[in-house]
Amino acid sequence: MRYRVLGGTGLRVSEIGLGAWFIGGMYGEVTIDEAKAIIRRALDLGINVFDTADVYGNGLSERILGEELMGYDAYVFTKVGYNIYEGKGSKHTQLFTPDYIRYAALQSIRRLGRSVNLLQLHNPPLDVIRSSNIHETLLELVKEGYVEHIGVALGPEVNVLNEGLAAIESGYESIMFVFNILEQEPARTLIRLGDGKVGLITRVPHASNLLTSSFTLNFKPGDHRNLRNREWLIRAKAIVDYYVKPISDQLGVKLSQLALKYVLSYPVSTVMVTVTSVNELEEYVEAVDGSYLNLSLVRQLEELYDDVIVKVT
Repeated sequence: MRYRVLGGTGLRVSEIGLGAWFIGGMYGEVTIDEAKAIIRRALDLGINVFDTADVYGNGLSERILGEELMGYDAYVFTKVGYNIYEGKGSKHTQLFTPDYIRYAALQSIRRLGRSVNLLQLHNPPLDVIRSSNIHETLLELVKEGYVEHIGVALGPEVNVLNEGLAAIESGYESIMFVFNILEQEPARTLIRLGDGKVGLITRVPHASNLLTSSFTLNFKPGDHRNLRNREWLIRAKAIVDYYVKPISDQLGVKLSQLALKYVLSYPVSTVMVTVTSVNELEEYVEAVDGSYLNLSLVRQLEELYDDVIVKVT
């Protein structure tokens, strides 16, 4: 495993982190025992950063991570902003009042059984990111020792560029955003503007499995990938087969590994992968070898996005 520094935090994080929303039914079908095996294997492979949220399984992801990481020197990132304590079902409304953020953060810490290395606002709107009261509430949690660093997880993908810029301007220490071969903007712009200013955490490197050999259009109810536009997925899959897969074949790497090498060719801090098996995790970690894409190939994939992907999808 190779490591990079998360912006100005000083945290030395693995180039691949484990996104833990597969615990709780939001991504794939993974049993608790399988989830625990994935976490343990991640630790064996040198992954030292685990990203979760209170809304993943209504606290289940945090609880399982807390149990499995007990005694390990690993970083835990979590998110708050959805009110999981009122109402029933899996659909929760957002709530970003200072009192609620404090309450939710302390509940997350209780489930994890440890302080949080990075507390992130979960998909906050622009006015929340710019709120001095919200920012001060998070800083108070830092001062009190509950939280080490604070950041913003950007989404859904409607106003991400402006939200990312606001997070940087407001003094947040990290931003998390979608970045992959098929979804390059506004990520490329955020990377350019945020490099050296904040920690850059990327997610969804495989574009809902489009950039893997296990792509499917059939997701179980409750799987977050059901939110994807089906027609977009079909058009994007054709682009992957015609343009992207030949590149991975030429390089002699798996499609999933090319996807990760592309992201890691930029000055990002870490890329959060989501897996449903130990085998998937091992396949992804093989890509973290320091041999990433040369400038010419990066430019080729950028031009593919600018000239083909944006127009077709």
